[in-house]
Amino acid sequence: MCRHIGYIGKKKSLYSILLEHDHSLIKLAYKPKEMNEAILNADGFGIGWLKNNCLGVYKNDLPIWNDLNLNYITKSISSELVIGNVRSATISENLGFTNTHPFQFDNLLFSHNGFISKFTDDTRHALKRFLDASYINKIKGRTDSELIFYLIIQYLKNTNDLKESIKKSIDVIKENSESSMLNFLVATHDKKGNKKLYATKVGINIKPPSLYYNLEKDNNYIISSEKLNNNNWKTIKNNNLIEIVNNSFKIQSL
Repeated sequence: MCRHIGYIGKKKSLYSILLEHDHSLIKLAYKPKEMNEAILNADGFGIGWLKNNCLGVYKNDLPIWNDLNLNYITKSISSELVIGNVRSATISENLGFTNTHPFQFDNLLFSHNGFISKFTDDTRHALKRFLDASYINKIKGRTDSELIFYLIIQYLKNTNDLKESIKKSIDVIKENSESSMLNFLVATHDKKGNKKLYATKVGINIKPPSLYYNLEKDNNYIISSEKLNNNNWKTIKNNNLIEIVNNSFKIQSL
């Protein structure tokens, strides 16, 4: 399980997006309010952002509150598209830098809050059947999350439609797992300067983790596992997908 935050809007510092809140990303790590599957998110953290039309990622497999560089980095970098994640490993063996979110591939960032139940070798192998060998070889860790990301990438190669690729990946997981929590954040951009942020709240035979969104001033959208402050946050319903393309916001049932 994890807690994560996604942002799309006007350029702001990473600090103001993730840390300058009453209930910041750091507090989501050591004092989450709505997380039922764990007590702390102490198994690493990561931040991904878009700057000068390139994606950057900063990760640490230590708890976020132990990183002495965090304030300096987040105050010195500004972005229009951001994902932040604090992690509680579902399987204790799946620790380390390579298993830390967000994951990045080409122009995509991905964060997963949830799990595929009984993610044994059988389940892993069943899902890998849908991947080309070239993508299987790119998987560096052991998490269900990274495998899900490459499922999305695999379908995107064929459909050239990120939203449909997310849907297809969810359908495949539904067919090959007893239960799953599939709260995704997926961010992408293109050379023309277009930016997109997708979020899912999906539970397959199980209640998914909490998820909210908030429209700030200047058409800045922020999506978070928990409310970050006392502003007008709206709950995302179960089995829904949010698509934000530049200033266009859409929500649909899955």
